[in-house]
Amino acid sequence: MKKPKVAIVHDYFNQYGGGERVVEAMHEVWPSAPIYTSIFDKNLMRGWLKLPEEKINTNFVQKLPFVGSLHKHYFFFYPLAFRLQNIGDADVVISSSSYAAKFVRVKHGGIHICYMHTPPRFLWGYDTELSRYYHKPFDRLLFPIYELLVPPIKYWLRRFDYSVAQEIDYFIANSKEVQKRIKKHYGRESVVVYPSVDIERFKIKNKQSLRSNDLEKLKIKKGDYYLVVSRLGGYKKVDTVVEAFNKLGSSLKIVGDGPQFNYLKRVAKKNVELLGRRSDEEVTDLFLGCKALIFPTHEDFGIVPVEAMAAGKPVVAFRGGGALETILEGVTGEFFDEQKADAIIKAVKKFDPKKYKSEACISQAQKFSKNEFKRNISKFVEEAWQKRKII
Repeated sequence: MKKPKVAIVHDYFNQYGGGERVVEAMHEVWPSAPIYTSIFDKNLMRGWLKLPEEKINTNFVQKLPFVGSLHKHYFFFYPLAFRLQNIGDADVVISSSSYAAKFVRVKHGGIHICYMHTPPRFLWGYDTELSRYYHKPFDRLLFPIYELLVPPIKYWLRRFDYSVAQEIDYFIANSKEVQKRIKKHYGRESVVVYPSVDIERFKIKNKQSLRSNDLEKLKIKKGDYYLVVSRLGGYKKVDTVVEAFNKLGSSLKIVGDGPQFNYLKRVAKKNVELLGRRSDEEVTDLFLGCKALIFPTHEDFGIVPVEAMAAGKPVVAFRGGGALETILEGVTGEFFDEQKADAIIKAVKKFDPKKYKSEACISQAQKFSKNEFKRNISKFVEEAWQKRKII
């Protein structure tokens, strides 16, 4: 039987995180597949995104004025841009979507499989990284206009989003949490395929053992700090961790960048250090050297806790979202019940890192490996294509 032509569609390549790693893994399964997106920021992605540039095709959003700085303000253009995007003669289209990639049109007789990271947060009432802080003057200037214009736009976008969701042949959810959202907002069934987590880098480093000079170059001592690895946006709730550790006085290292970076830098006390964006190698060293990861986010899935466990480290996490599917309470970590500083303080004071065995953490992380993801998604796509051929 002839193998189908596959195309991969992703919302945007202007930040690097879990969604982009998933697309990388998809492309390892289908290396000849073209990749379609709205924005491709080559400068920002250089050195991070492990995809061939010649495979990436953008739509008209890429050509909008000042798209690098205004991309979030163009949110109402994205659905139309994907709707009009020419994706050639692909038999199977796999959209990696948390917003508009799923709006792409598929040729007659083709299959559209949506790998959903979450239904759009800003449309369906979930907190977003822009919903709490407007630090830039331009954002503050636009806020009153947004308050007037955005609600009716969101109303129509939500209707369009629901309608397009009914056209999709198959949904894959990245967690049971997202599976519930797909059912709630779209009335659609889905299967869960957990996203790709690169745990191999921790295996290699564990075998080599973490050398003292690996952390010395970062001016850090092994085992004397807690760690946060996160994009610094409002819904991530990193500000509550900073508030908690300002009171605790314990050492905290924060890796990541985003809208809250300057604000957090300003309010953090000396025991809290913001390291900004770091390479995978440096982040690996920081994971291996920490006491534990602090994870305050109600995340759709949450790759970071799995990375911490792959490094043999326990996680202190908010009891919600995907963390409930990855962390084993009392075995690979503990939970706190509110996204508030006092709850984090209480959890950290009770936390004893010696209670957790690195072998148990590593074993749990194995369930979410890249190879497991590639095997599961490849099998799903193959079976979906064969069903379509029979019909």
